[in-house]
Amino acid sequence: MRALVAIIALCPVFAYAEVMDKEHSLFTISLWCTFGTVAAALAARYQPWLLLLVLPSVGLFFAGQVAEILDPYVGPTIAAEAGALYIGVSWVAPVLVLVGGGIGFFFRLRYAKTNL
Repeated sequence: MRALVAIIALCPVFAYAEVMDKEHSLFTISLWCTFGTVAAALAARYQPWLLLLVLPSVGLFFAGQVAEILDPYVGPTIAAEAGALYIGVSWVAPVLVLVGGGIGFFFRLRYAKTNL
């Protein structure tokens, strides 16, 4: 019986995990940024209506990521454990997706066929 009480009492020690164990890795964020930027640029260049699919899906991912960073309790812990690079990439990645879409629109307008 004492062994059972000891195991139950030590369970919180076994369940201890750091914050970054529950967050996306830097590699995952970089992949979302890369594929999101390419998808936004290609969609804006060739089929702009596809942006209605690309931007919300990528936007939801990055909205959750930025919300975690802005959390007053979780954010400082993420910064302490992962460092400034993780925070910087998390802020820059959604901006790069929008820039990719803008570049796609630029090339769409630049090389648009004119009806004469």
